[in-house]
Amino acid sequence: MIARHALSDIRLIAVASVLAVTLIYQLPALPSPAWVLLPLAFCLFRFPGRTLIAVVCMVAAATLVQARIEMANRLPVAADGKIVPVSGAVVGLPETGPYRTRFEMMSDATGRRLRLSWYGDAPTLAPGDCVQLKAKLSTPHGSANPGGFDYTGWLWRQGIDATGYVRDSQPCRAPPRWSIDRLRYQALQRLAPILAQRPMRGLVEALSLGVRQHITDAQWATLRATGTTHLVAISGLHIGLIAGLLFALVQWLALRTPAARQARRVAAIAAMAGALGYAALAGWALPTQRAVIMAAAFFAAIVVERDIGAGRSLAWAALAVVLWHPASVIAPGFWLSFAAVGWLIWIATLVDGAWWRKALYFQLGLVVVLMPLTLWFFGQASLVAPLINAVLIPAAGVVVPCVLAAVLAALIWPAGAGGWLLAKVAAGLALVWPGLEWAAQWSLASFHHVLPGAVALGCAMVGLLLLAVPVPIRIRALGVVLVLPAVLGWRPGETTIARPHFRVTMLDVGQGLASVVRTAHHTLVFDAGPAYRTGFDAGAMIVVPYLRRMGRLHVDRLMISHGDMDHIGGAPAIMAQAEVARRTGAKSGAPCRAGQHWRWDGVDFDVLYPTAGEAAQAGDSNEHSCVLRIHAPGASALLTGDIEAPGERALVANANGRLASDVLMVPHHGSATSSSAVLLGAAAPKVALVSAGWHNRWGFPRPSVVARYRARDIPLFNTATAGALLVDWPAPHQPRVARWRDRHRRFWQQPRPGG
Repeated sequence: MIARHALSDIRLIAVASVLAVTLIYQLPALPSPAWVLLPLAFCLFRFPGRTLIAVVCMVAAATLVQARIEMANRLPVAADGKIVPVSGAVVGLPETGPYRTRFEMMSDATGRRLRLSWYGDAPTLAPGDCVQLKAKLSTPHGSANPGGFDYTGWLWRQGIDATGYVRDSQPCRAPPRWSIDRLRYQALQRLAPILAQRPMRGLVEALSLGVRQHITDAQWATLRATGTTHLVAISGLHIGLIAGLLFALVQWLALRTPAARQARRVAAIAAMAGALGYAALAGWALPTQRAVIMAAAFFAAIVVERDIGAGRSLAWAALAVVLWHPASVIAPGFWLSFAAVGWLIWIATLVDGAWWRKALYFQLGLVVVLMPLTLWFFGQASLVAPLINAVLIPAAGVVVPCVLAAVLAALIWPAGAGGWLLAKVAAGLALVWPGLEWAAQWSLASFHHVLPGAVALGCAMVGLLLLAVPVPIRIRALGVVLVLPAVLGWRPGETTIARPHFRVTMLDVGQGLASVVRTAHHTLVFDAGPAYRTGFDAGAMIVVPYLRRMGRLHVDRLMISHGDMDHIGGAPAIMAQAEVARRTGAKSGAPCRAGQHWRWDGVDFDVLYPTAGEAAQAGDSNEHSCVLRIHAPGASALLTGDIEAPGERALVANANGRLASDVLMVPHHGSATSSSAVLLGAAAPKVALVSAGWHNRWGFPRPSVVARYRARDIPLFNTATAGALLVDWPAPHQPRVARWRDRHRRFWQQPRPGG
């Protein structure tokens, strides 16, 4: 039985509060805060655990109230796609690229935070600048796919109330508004002449000012492969280093003054001031805020001269973080940072002996015990990370202060000694970087592995914990057993596909098309989704993560229906990041031709269109699209690409009655020039799937097309509102379509699940 004093322990209260907020952030809809009034009313009476229940109820109520306020401030769906005048000031640091400038602004009229793109020749924008624009706004939304990045959740965490792009602008003569970000921008401009031609520019700016836009893709790849991305994200490690160094230095100085009796208190105040200053210099981003709150909890105990213990300080920090920013619980950094600090605290009390023994447990634990969380959030981990971090984390205690000192010196005297010192520091980083690149190129440096579920994650965390701590060998053996579900890829929610069946997944790639067909042992990718020069690549960001999640990174065939960018754009990324055995269709040495056939695991694949003559006439247009029919006993699907009415008529004429299918991929995203009556009559589908972008500019699927399907009582499922569409056959010729948004609904997501 738990003692009464244990129920009021801040550590238990913090854990319960974090779990309560996490539960709220898993809900499909927000309940009323009034639901917590009843348990809170019971706390008026004395009983064991009253403090625990009261605090958790108040934290839950605060979370619900804050979430409702933020939801109310978002751009409503009814206003999505409208061009409206907006005026306000730029907030944060704009990101300038070759094709667009992306920036955030605070609207004066609505108080909404807008994330906008300015394409073409955008003016130079600085934080605090007044802007007066006409912008096409959208409610925050993103693609919804298994294994994909939750862009909508990221926008929610950043407090973005609407996204969009600039259509027109007018001069705004209001004076710039002062902000910390404006000072950071001016600092970047002052450092630019010194760092512009330096390969380590991005790293120097990241370590000092929290700006990572000049870190190249190749450098990011090296950091990910070596497990060192955390070293360039100003968070707990960096704040802790600066605060710790200041604490030690000020305490050493204070002990030599008449204020020696207050040395620890003075040092704690100085360290906290330094942590706040560094956080402000770095932009006060969410990870930095968490780090400052954690540091404040530790130093507050010193200031008030109460030895509350490291574990309780961490608990106070966790409680403060979820009160300050409840959405932190859906950020990977929250769990990684608190798990890392918690591990260090636990090992410090558990492991005795020489300093090197503690250091070994610290480093092994940080990497090995956190590996399941890294795999859960990112699907990638590094095998060389323990060795590299064992060197670089201690080195950061020297590198980070040196970079900061050089940057401050360069800001004061850029043309003199300050600029020279910063250039030398950047050159020093460039000298050691090739060693990191060499480690990243090792074939086993990093690996991808998707944990199959929350149960496997929990088992792996406990199992690795037992393996990493000094416990009896029999208990460590239990740790091996607990790790096995994650290692073997046990997937309780993903049953195997038996011969001769197949499954179809139409991924949500926006305005484009990418589908995956899986048989018992083979995988077909039909179209690869779009890729844009601004950086979005559906192949890398949606298709490959889905394949990893399904454990199907080996692609037996990549078939591209035709050469439009919204179908072929992601193909190079899939070829580079997956094991593609064969590529066919557009832009390949094996174009589609009617009559091509193959069989996998008892499932037949037949190319029905185009014929050789039609392909020669159509070239690489929509009319050249590959049409593929997949059929097995009791199941069939017709994949159509972007064929239009003339191609549909030719398809029906040449198919000799072989078009009847349970599932039809709606041609050309539901354009008015497709889905003709002759095709619908010949295919006679039971369900139809359309891949279209949310509120796309062409209005796909067109109302006239939707009406054609409704007239024939054919249910129409749209990725724009449903997210990824997953099709299987629980009974012969009875396809079942699952909407990914329905399976993983969250209250902040837009658009809402449906149709």
